[in-house]
Amino acid sequence: MSSRSTFLTPQRMSYAWVAGAAMWLAWLISITFGAGKVDLARQVVGADYVQFYAAGTTLRLGQSAQLYDIEYQARLELQIIGSELQSYYAFITPPFLAWLFVPFSWLPYEMSFAVWSALGVLLLWLSLKWLGVQSRWKALGWCFTWYPVFAVISFGQNSLLSLAILSAAYLLWRRERRWAAGLMLSLILYKPQLVLGVALLWLLEWRKDWKTLAGLAVGGAALAALCFGLLPEASIAYLNFTRTILPDLPSWGQFPLWHLHTVRGFWRLLFGQENAWSKWLADGLWLLCAAAGIAAFWRFWQKKRSQAALLYAAAVCLTLWLTPHAMIYDWTILILPAALLWQTPPEGLRRTWRPIFALIWTAAFLSSALTFAQTRFLPAAIQISVPALAWALIAIYQTLTQDKA
Repeated sequence: MSSRSTFLTPQRMSYAWVAGAAMWLAWLISITFGAGKVDLARQVVGADYVQFYAAGTTLRLGQSAQLYDIEYQARLELQIIGSELQSYYAFITPPFLAWLFVPFSWLPYEMSFAVWSALGVLLLWLSLKWLGVQSRWKALGWCFTWYPVFAVISFGQNSLLSLAILSAAYLLWRRERRWAAGLMLSLILYKPQLVLGVALLWLLEWRKDWKTLAGLAVGGAALAALCFGLLPEASIAYLNFTRTILPDLPSWGQFPLWHLHTVRGFWRLLFGQENAWSKWLADGLWLLCAAAGIAAFWRFWQKKRSQAALLYAAAVCLTLWLTPHAMIYDWTILILPAALLWQTPPEGLRRTWRPIFALIWTAAFLSSALTFAQTRFLPAAIQISVPALAWALIAIYQTLTQDKA
């Protein structure tokens, strides 16, 4: 690793700041000089935020039964954005998340998006604090150079909320407030796939973490009860969605497969989705990779059972490895293991982490655009972020499981 660390001189590291600044500047110019609620590229400002704003508006208007009605939501989004709206943004998360956006729906769309973005920045700052990051301003600056953070804010997504929940759950767990940690993690069940790694960690340590698991179960049951008690039609519609569409979401309508940064998405892009056998082959390879990841995590847990920070970091990494659904903005949660690894003694390990972090930073920055270009001209595509993640996880595993580590 030493030669790679030498390659990453301060001058070369500064290129990340230049790239990040250019990315944000271009976006700010585009949304400032765009017409109405669209930017210069004729894309809706906030893009994915439209679905959340419309969901909050639906509940505010007392139309909860229409929360998953595509025709109703499409008409509502058209009313919100106007004739500039070019596509439909589907609300595919559990109905309880819509409650969060009811107060945001009282504001004009542009102001609502700005407030939501500011809240995301605050949650990022709090996450760094809860993770014990010392140089938080510098760390915050580095976060803003990373494409997933740009994506979550510019798309109006909720991944900074996911990061904050995972970070708060970690803080409570480290302080042995196990019931509270489980209850906190249950709040992320609007994306249930994001509990996979941490839930597995707590299952492995069930003798001392049974309260944590109970808190997670009680929190999840409470959310389900609230949904079915207050939003029965929407909850039933969501259950139907989870049975019919969610299991094979990459094949749904105009789903942007090139934007999917998961092991499952990697194999689907490589083998295509034109016929059943290619899907079965891709999903079979994904399950094999998932099994290998779980086996590696179990061995890591055996070797590092006394190092809670490393185990939690590994659990979050495992989540991204296992999940069937994670877009580039969901990679924001990797800030958590990065922060915990950076603080892992001895400090000399930072020379090892630096090139690994640089690889992930570069892959995340380039992967979506490269994959989109491949899908336009080739019958198959390679999402380079996934093999980059695999290499990084293997390198981290090998470094931390050495006898001296």
